Amino acid sequence: MKALHLTTLAAATAGVLAAALLRPAPDAEAPAPGAGPPPPVATAPRALQVLAWSVPGSPTEAPGPAPAASPSAAPPVELCGLGRVLLPGTPAGDAPLDIADLPGPIGEQALAQARAGLMARLHQGDARQRAIALLLNRPPDEPADAARAWAGELLTLARHSGMPELLHWAEPACTQHADPGACRLALVRERLRLEPDNAAHWAALADEDPAAADEAWAGLQQARRWHERPQSLLLATQAALPADLPGYLRLALAREMQLRTQQLPSAGEGFVLERCGQALPGRTEACGALAELMSQRSDSLRTLTEAASVAQAAGLPAARVQAMRQEFHDLLRADPLDTRLPGVARAPLGCERLQAWQAHLDDTARLGELGALRLRRAGP
Repeated sequence: MKALHLTTLAAATAGVLAAALLRPAPDAEAPAPGAGPPPPVATAPRALQVLAWSVPGSPTEAPGPAPAASPSAAPPVELCGLGRVLLPGTPAGDAPLDIADLPGPIGEQALAQARAGLMARLHQGDARQRAIALLLNRPPDEPADAARAWAGELLTLARHSGMPELLHWAEPACTQHADPGACRLALVRERLRLEPDNAAHWAALADEDPAAADEAWAGLQQARRWHERPQSLLLATQAALPADLPGYLRLALAREMQLRTQQLPSAGEGFVLERCGQALPGRTEACGALAELMSQRSDSLRTLTEAASVAQAAGLPAARVQAMRQEFHDLLRADPLDTRLPGVARAPLGCERLQAWQAHLDDTARLGELGALRLRRAGP
């Protein structure tokens, strides 16, 4: 098949996007973390496959040669859901690594349409998805009426959700409350009511209410896990995407949501570090056990760095502290969205990368962010 003009491909892309993204969101709730993976990614729509350049071995195209490229031009770029695309004027060795490097109609413009469709579906979804839609669209503090309305809706959703992560994420809305501190403390207390064995909530209690320091320390000693659920936002947004969204756009939105996850409120380890730095009876044993809990019974990659700091404050052997820090850096490189991974630079928006990302999502739904990265690093 001969290469089609970019405008023809862009028009086809826009049509398929509109059909996929304007479809009403499903009535069923998105799976909670640990309850199962998001829906699998479907094969790219045939309309896009037929309009894209032929891919040898494609189930919808007869095998054939790749489009001819001049010696000075970059080879065709694989965009999952579109096929192999020639980008006129792209120098050899300068293939796009990100959607921002693509021409607007199949790049930023297509991504903006996909993003708008995602937000519409989130607004129609379950409590978690509606709360995420609010988090992703926080208005400025002025005009005050809009900010107060946003805060009131988010707090109402969180308080009635029974989901500790939503109660945590709703803390920024307390800035619009008459007593922000009392608002945040009430959210933390509700998290503790739901999960009294979660050390992250006890740490947050002490950071929010210094008068509750002894109560929080006792709770930390009894806790059995440190769960922050950073994967919840990513899983919920991916579950809201239509299955036939072109894969390269799914990857781009996943990266955006991954960056937004890093901006969520932290659990609050300041109290733990302060207490473990004090010369208290049994400090080494208690803080060493807490550092191991944060390292081995957490679902958040970020907690590994905090675990290393707690271990150091507790006086654990330097080798153990260094091992925690080294694992953090190793797991960062196991992220399937990392463009430095072998093979990714060749097709950073290709279907092989999407398959790796989908497998990682399945593992994340079962094991949490930290467990999934550990599994990926361990290999088959």
